[in-house]
Amino acid sequence: MEQAILSGQFKPRERLIEMNLISRYGVSRTVIREALKALEAKGLVRTSPFRGAAVADLTVDEIGEIYFVRMAIEKIAARLIIKNIRPVEIQGLKKLLKEVERHLQKKTDRMIEKDSEFHRAIFRTCRNEVLCDIIDWLRTRSHIVGYNAWSLPQRIEQSILEHREILRAIEKGDPVQLEKTIVQHLTYSKNSYLSQLRGKRNRSDKG
Repeated sequence: MEQAILSGQFKPRERLIEMNLISRYGVSRTVIREALKALEAKGLVRTSPFRGAAVADLTVDEIGEIYFVRMAIEKIAARLIIKNIRPVEIQGLKKLLKEVERHLQKKTDRMIEKDSEFHRAIFRTCRNEVLCDIIDWLRTRSHIVGYNAWSLPQRIEQSILEHREILRAIEKGDPVQLEKTIVQHLTYSKNSYLSQLRGKRNRSDKG
């Protein structure tokens, strides 16, 4: 169920009806309810009285708060990556990047999954498990922003270029450039989502 949300099979604000989930996954009501509780704890699902569970959306303020923290801690991680990464890990990232690019260029149903795998692999090289866990939680919490960005024209091509720049900065051992590239990568997704969100609100107000 989590993967279905992260990959966009379940859309933001879509209701998650228990009977449909039981039929889809072939498990008991108890299992579904426990899964929904776990997903709510991760910020992927929200429940409300009389309406039940739905895929979580994010407000403008929530996005601002999440990305403020993400940028700060991923800049910290960038410096640790440059300090701690090993040559064999750089080679592994190069190999993984080629795999990610194949999925992105073909727009496969695993492209979001592979993109997330690439980012997790990068941050693991900082050698700080607590930091990695926080980054991973925040990426999951803000999945809607990243997912939305993939629908934008030229985003896939731009993302490929940004991934290459990130890896180039790591190879050079340049923490300043790595910080800058990571922040650019985050900022594009955040701003594009906020722009669309505000556009929807303006259209709604006019209607």
